[in-house]
Amino acid sequence: MRISEQALLVIDQLKQALSDTEVESIISAFAENTANNRIYSERLESLIENISPLECNSQQWRNFRIARICIGRLFTLEAVSA
Repeated sequence: MRISEQALLVIDQLKQALSDTEVESIISAFAENTANNRIYSERLESLIENISPLECNSQQWRNFRIARICIGRLFTLEAVSA
């Protein structure tokens, strides 16, 4: 599966998440499935950054914000582990 396709699937899952815990689980699963590949995470983060608040409801917007925080944590953990 291409990077963009996988990232779009994750975005759809994030739109449906009902809690911060679900969002964290989705991002964790994404990271595990991509073996913490930074390119995949950067592409996902880029797609999330380009989502307009007008395209989603307040819960979805919150989910995307939490997802970006989780992705940032992945980058931080990766840097610390290196």
